Amino acid sequence: MIKILFTFIFITNQLFALNLENLLTDVKKESKQELLEESKRLQKFIDNKNKQKQILNNTKALLKKENKKTVRLKNTIDKNEKTLIKKETSLNIKVGDLGEMFGSIRQISSDFLTNYDSSLSASQSPEKKEIFSRFANTKKLPNTDEITIFWHTMLDEIIKSGTVSQYKANVILNDGTKHLQTVTKVGQFAAVSQGKYLQYDGDINSLIELSTQPSNAIQNRANEFEKSQGELKNIVIDPTKGSLLSLLDMKPTMMDRINQGGVIGYIIIALGLLGLLFALYKVVLLYITQKAINQQIKDITTPIHNNSLGNIAQTFYDNKDKPLNDLEISMNESILKEINIIKSGESFIKLLAAVTPLLGLLGTVTGMIATFQAITLFGTGDPKLMAGGISTALMTTVLGLVTAIPLLFAYTYLASKSNRIVSILEEQSIGMLAKNLK
Repeated sequence: MIKILFTFIFITNQLFALNLENLLTDVKKESKQELLEESKRLQKFIDNKNKQKQILNNTKALLKKENKKTVRLKNTIDKNEKTLIKKETSLNIKVGDLGEMFGSIRQISSDFLTNYDSSLSASQSPEKKEIFSRFANTKKLPNTDEITIFWHTMLDEIIKSGTVSQYKANVILNDGTKHLQTVTKVGQFAAVSQGKYLQYDGDINSLIELSTQPSNAIQNRANEFEKSQGELKNIVIDPTKGSLLSLLDMKPTMMDRINQGGVIGYIIIALGLLGLLFALYKVVLLYITQKAINQQIKDITTPIHNNSLGNIAQTFYDNKDKPLNDLEISMNESILKEINIIKSGESFIKLLAAVTPLLGLLGTVTGMIATFQAITLFGTGDPKLMAGGISTALMTTVLGLVTAIPLLFAYTYLASKSNRIVSILEEQSIGMLAKNLK
């Protein structure tokens, strides 16, 4: 076993020694190759040394030339700056008041452009907008011809703002369609076409028919003004250049006002209509009753049962042979019965006339409560938040009063009418009793 171990160690040492010798041989070979390549590079650098020196000399000469050029250009720039300062000074002296005039032209152009964008003249002469825009935004001093154009354009606009003119223009109708129509313009105060008032919208550069037109009388007058040929005609204009006409859209209609009353307002209207219909029914019924009574008066001896007097007369003839007290009792019972029939329903109308103002007061209190709640939550900074409650408070009161007044008149008329009929019945009854006593 020991022999085997020594044999293994000997073989291993021999192999390791052989590898080291090979490694040393390879290192020496590579070092020799590197020294050879280094000597070649060195020789190449020495060979190019003269060439590199020539390149350096050429570069230095070019740099010197460029430095001289830089100095020359700097001197030229300084000289030009001094010349420019002198020229600008001379220009400012020569311009003088032209600078102020140029500023005035820009300011006037800006003011004209602001007014022109919202004026009716923009629909008649849209090319003027481009002229005013050019002068308002220019940074160059205009020449005499340009100033003359601006002056003439401004004078033309001033003249047309005080004249009545007709021209063709596109008009957007309420249904959204656009039509080429003849427009009659009264200065800057009104524009009409086919009797309809128009307004100019600068955002879409077109005339628009007002969604809410003035009254028919005003529209008819505008239509006659358009068709007049040299005749003197009246037309309603807006001195605020369209502000008042545009407020027509904000004017609430009757239905808008009724809607402001809310649920209580609807209840008041329903009760009012119910009361008026019932009052009308009672008027017709009393008219028929009175007509039948008048027919019965002509022949009181022959009772007709389709009227109150006929029923009372029938009672009289049925009980005329009884003692006077019994006859009076029977007559009074019949008269009271017919009076109740004639006066039936009057208390209902009177009740409605009294209830509707109370409902209006209820709506007023409800609306004020809503207003105070809005104030509590949002403060008083925005009046629109309180407008709903105030509208309810006011409109319910108005509706209650408007409903109660005609109901009160109806009740008074019905009471007067029924009292006259009752008086006739009582007179005829007393007359029949008087004849019986004779």
